[in-house]
Amino acid sequence: MGWITLRQFAWTERPGFADPHPEVDGVHRVAADRKLPVDLSYAVGVNALAAPASGMVRYETRQHELRLMLCYLDNDPGYPIRLRDEVFRASAAHIRRFVSESIGIGMLVAAVQAAYQWRAASGTIAQLGALPTALAGHLSATKTRPDLLFDMPGLTLAGEARGRSEAPPTRVTTQQRERLNNMLPWSHHHGTHPVATTWAYATGLGTTVDLFTRSGRLPGMTGPIGQPLPSPAATQTDLFDQDALDSPGKAADTPPPPARKGAGRDFDRGSPRELTTRISQRVDDIADQLYGTAPDPAVKIGDVPVHGDWAPLDLLGSPSGSFLVGVLERPLPSDVTTQINTRLRPANRSDGTGLSAHISGRLVIAIDNDGGKPWELVAD
Repeated sequence: MGWITLRQFAWTERPGFADPHPEVDGVHRVAADRKLPVDLSYAVGVNALAAPASGMVRYETRQHELRLMLCYLDNDPGYPIRLRDEVFRASAAHIRRFVSESIGIGMLVAAVQAAYQWRAASGTIAQLGALPTALAGHLSATKTRPDLLFDMPGLTLAGEARGRSEAPPTRVTTQQRERLNNMLPWSHHHGTHPVATTWAYATGLGTTVDLFTRSGRLPGMTGPIGQPLPSPAATQTDLFDQDALDSPGKAADTPPPPARKGAGRDFDRGSPRELTTRISQRVDDIADQLYGTAPDPAVKIGDVPVHGDWAPLDLLGSPSGSFLVGVLERPLPSDVTTQINTRLRPANRSDGTGLSAHISGRLVIAIDNDGGKPWELVAD
């Protein structure tokens, strides 16, 4: 399993001057640099189910997109996750943006998983970044909205992700502050809904993720995330220790403030939980489309047929392994999913394969550093 460097920040708020929404007052470090192990298969999985604005998803297209992203990454066990810098810099700008943004979404998921010691088997992710046309009327086209909604027991957390292919800044940037200010109206409209934002900086030396939360830990967080690393940066841990947010679950059920004239055009027309339900239905449709267009290897996982295939990670030179995007005919029972995911975790494996794999709903993602088509690592 590879790892990233995590830097944690907290912001404080003050009343806005130009409109009724709050704005960022200050942003402070709340923990020294932390070393965070990352299972890259989860970062791939969230991109596998990305919803297009319209149209159908085809397996071979989505497989190629994920293959492209993975071919730009080095993911050696025990080393930092890093870009293959030389080939990345030689690529077209639109490809670099796609890879950076995909990494950014994946690192948001990694940070939230670490904060809540959570795995996708016990919660679902709904994507808001690219909504289908049928849902366009439920969100404003002019206001910033989260990229993901994490629907966990007792809590719906909104997440916003940015991806960059440059060295991390030494201090909070104007762009980061502006992005937070753009997210606060959405949070405020939904009863100070809990929000986390991440900026992922991927380079040839490694990946650094900046995690921003409102002053006071996120609902349900127990402390700083990851393992300590030496850092000369000053921290202000009292901001992290403030209990400024409501208890888990309460914020999601708090009614929004009274609507002002014209406000209905500016924000989501449904609650975060309602939006999660609607978008999850769209994600189910994507799983159906992927299953219907994927090859059938005549393989079962948990005694359920799976469609999909392994693809070599060899688009940019010598192969660095292979990866699998599989889609189950139907979701496995939760206890079976938990049992298989427990078996697949690197800490519980003794074969030294460097496998990164998990099952989430109907999705099966596996990355193997040895290459080939090692179905025996995940199949019955």
